[in-house]
Amino acid sequence: MMNKAVSVTALVRYIKGKLENDAGIQGVLVEGEISNFSAYRSGHWYFSMKDSGAQIRCVMFSSSNKRVSFMPKDGDKIIVRGDINVYEGRGELQMLVTAMKPAGIGKLFLEFEALKKRLEEEGLFDESHKKAIPAFPMRIALVTGKNTAARSDVLSTLAKRWPAASVTEYPVLVQGDQSAEQIRKALLSADNEGFDVILLVRGGGSIEDLWSFNDEQLARTIYALSTPVVTGVGHETDFTIADFVADLRAPTPTGAAVRSTPDISEIEERISQYRHRMVRSIGRKIDDAENQLNMIRKKPVFCKPERLYSQQEMHLRSISETFLRHMNQNVSSVRQELYDYQNRMIRSCQASARSESMRCEKNRISLMHILDQKKNDMRKQVQSAAGLLDAYSPLKILERGYSITECAGKPVTSWHQVKINDTVEIRLHEGRLQAAVTKTEE
Repeated sequence: MMNKAVSVTALVRYIKGKLENDAGIQGVLVEGEISNFSAYRSGHWYFSMKDSGAQIRCVMFSSSNKRVSFMPKDGDKIIVRGDINVYEGRGELQMLVTAMKPAGIGKLFLEFEALKKRLEEEGLFDESHKKAIPAFPMRIALVTGKNTAARSDVLSTLAKRWPAASVTEYPVLVQGDQSAEQIRKALLSADNEGFDVILLVRGGGSIEDLWSFNDEQLARTIYALSTPVVTGVGHETDFTIADFVADLRAPTPTGAAVRSTPDISEIEERISQYRHRMVRSIGRKIDDAENQLNMIRKKPVFCKPERLYSQQEMHLRSISETFLRHMNQNVSSVRQELYDYQNRMIRSCQASARSESMRCEKNRISLMHILDQKKNDMRKQVQSAAGLLDAYSPLKILERGYSITECAGKPVTSWHQVKINDTVEIRLHEGRLQAAVTKTEE
């Protein structure tokens, strides 16, 4: 930017951009004294913060200052949290204040703001994570102090607004060292029981009294619950970490009961209106249907319905007569054709039967002749084979004085098949002999 002249607007915007991108002066905590405080009709606050060495102009818009629990004035010692930027119209450095507390409780306020900033950066306050509150919760868990005004207010409000709901109480300590842990355990127990919504409430008090609801572990527990949580802690101007992480924040315990339930009288009135509208709507539909039915009844087609089918009846009768006439003609013709076919088929079958009978008789005679020839030829062959078989039969040889010698069931045809002293069997024409070998000779 040093090599070229720029406009004042461009220079101021450049400085503003640099400041807004500096994380070290965004969400910064500043302590000082108020001067020149002005509360405008729009609800915005304009003032300066100063100390012995410097001052800075500040603005706190109505969306932020409505959470401040006191009305500031000149000379008050305060601690604020905000972002440093530049007001372009006058080129002045200013601080956009988002939170304010009296300096007298500076330590707790600093801890509160530091935890709030850290959890906000982690996304625990994101609207996208917040769960919807059921329109008609039937099971409600109430986590609050035992026998406290906040408990009584919530129960009486629920009994008037939504008596249909079942309320289960989880009494806990709502201040003191052990209170945050008791509240956390009660919330976890209620979350496991499947309630439609959990009410976490406490009456008003100082920042020290409400400090249990600024516990980091309690905030993370609320964030992780699967059941929607509605908080009503303190008065309308009191804000706790639990309020920021809850799914819905109410300004008071009674407000928590109101915002988490419908008004049964309104529901009854709405149902009554729906009933009347439904009855009127059904009545109109019935009237329209009756009018339409009456109009239909008056139409000629319903007064004399025979007109609908008289022409068709005549046409059908004519077609029926024509059809029967043609059918009779066709039946007679078909009957004569069938009679002719029957006679022709009988004559043809008789002629074929005679022809087949003569052919079968010729084949029978021819077959018998062939069989006789085959039988004579086979008889001659059998006689010839029997003669040869008889001629070559070993029995014929045995009749001429020959014998068959066997050793160990095998015929002996050579001298070297037996040894001296072997027993052999000799088969004769009549009978058998057993002999011992005393000598072999080649």
